[in-house]
Amino acid sequence: MGKPLTLDEIIQHPELTNVIARHEPNRKGAAFVAQGRGGPISIAYEVYGCGLIHLVFIMGLNGPKLAWHRQIKYFGVDRSDKFTCLVFDNRGVGDSDVPWQLKYSTSDMAKDTLELCNHLGWTKQKQLHVVGVSMGGMIAQELAYLAPERLASLTLQSTAAALVATIPWYKHLARRAYMIMPKTLPARLEASQRNLFSDHWLAAPDDLGVFPTNADRYVAEELWRLKDMKPPTMQGFLLQGLAASWHYMGPDRLMVIGSKIKHVLVCTGTEDAMIEYKHSDVLVESISAGGCDVKKRVFEGVGHVLSWEAMGEYNKMLEEFVTNTHQG
Repeated sequence: MGKPLTLDEIIQHPELTNVIARHEPNRKGAAFVAQGRGGPISIAYEVYGCGLIHLVFIMGLNGPKLAWHRQIKYFGVDRSDKFTCLVFDNRGVGDSDVPWQLKYSTSDMAKDTLELCNHLGWTKQKQLHVVGVSMGGMIAQELAYLAPERLASLTLQSTAAALVATIPWYKHLARRAYMIMPKTLPARLEASQRNLFSDHWLAAPDDLGVFPTNADRYVAEELWRLKDMKPPTMQGFLLQGLAASWHYMGPDRLMVIGSKIKHVLVCTGTEDAMIEYKHSDVLVESISAGGCDVKKRVFEGVGHVLSWEAMGEYNKMLEEFVTNTHQG
């Protein structure tokens, strides 16, 4: 096992500029949403691939669309003839607007997503394979309830129906706020990686063999984002954080989702420090009550970001799931 690099060593690393591979999207732009709902609000998006299976990736708290870059490559570039992938910045982050409102809500952000799909012309029945992670999974739940006729499948990753089962909402928000509170850069990076990934994975050799450890790669990607992307705002973070904290999808509404959407996948990691993995049991039980045969996948020893820490296994799982549901 290699010795972790210092922050200065990562900054000077020759591969820092190449740590995130950029690909040219088939389409990109901004859609104006929320007309009559406090808008217009500009939502920045990118579309990759030209296949028949339409994937809608919804990112979590304070995460930009590029955080899906591993899935962009796997689905939208390497398998572009099979998949068409939509990634976008939720309101409050990245290149999208950061409207100053008293509150954001996951239901409003679900409407943003639906209106973005309308803007793209993705309006057919059962056309959308929606994948949401963390807060994005909460938005995905609201989208599934709002427009179940549009969804071919629903994947809920590292998320919850409500953040009240194990720790109070204010502790949950405080844990996230600590990740970007003013402090030294090394301290902030250390705090965020411990919340997002399992300790054993962070200490393991870099999956791509470029850096001594996976933790080094995480730091390198964060440094790249700080240099090459629009920085996050405290305003957007707090408003998104409150939306996630106030999210509540009761058993009755989850049961409606289960009665109207045939294909649902719930996946979680047992070492998730952000949303304790037993939250997934509530989702599975209540959605199943609507008659849906929910598929559940538990990643043993994996943290919050399944789509990175268990990238190979995660991508294959998602590909198999959406391919089968598209055909079925």
